[in-house]
Amino acid sequence: MASGSEDTSIILWDIDTQKYLGKLEGHTGSVKNVEFSPDGKTLASGSYDKTIQLWDIETQKSYGKLEGHTNNVLSVSFSPDGKTLASGSDDETIQFWDIETQKSFHELEGHTNDVFSVAFSPDGKT
Repeated sequence: MASGSEDTSIILWDIDTQKYLGKLEGHTGSVKNVEFSPDGKTLASGSYDKTIQLWDIETQKSYGKLEGHTNNVLSVSFSPDGKTLASGSDDETIQFWDIETQKSFHELEGHTNDVFSVAFSPDGKT
């Protein structure tokens, strides 16, 4: 399990033993959303620093910082195949990121206020 905090950190937990496994640090703003990739090897975190960090769970190190939103990142969601990440922001947009290249490849506009949550359908098409 992972939990994001107002103090800018992420804590990893073992649910069975209820023990602390480690602390991930790298954001400069509150961490508002975390999500594991479908294979469980990567954690994505959205923050009030307007970025998304990609974390290697085994090493507990950041291996990518996704930048493109112009305001706080409130939500992140992996596609079912784990190749794409969607993010929602206070900037009223949804961005789609290629996990391999760590680049935004599409942006959806249409909300007239903050985007608090994003989710893929099970088939990844909606």
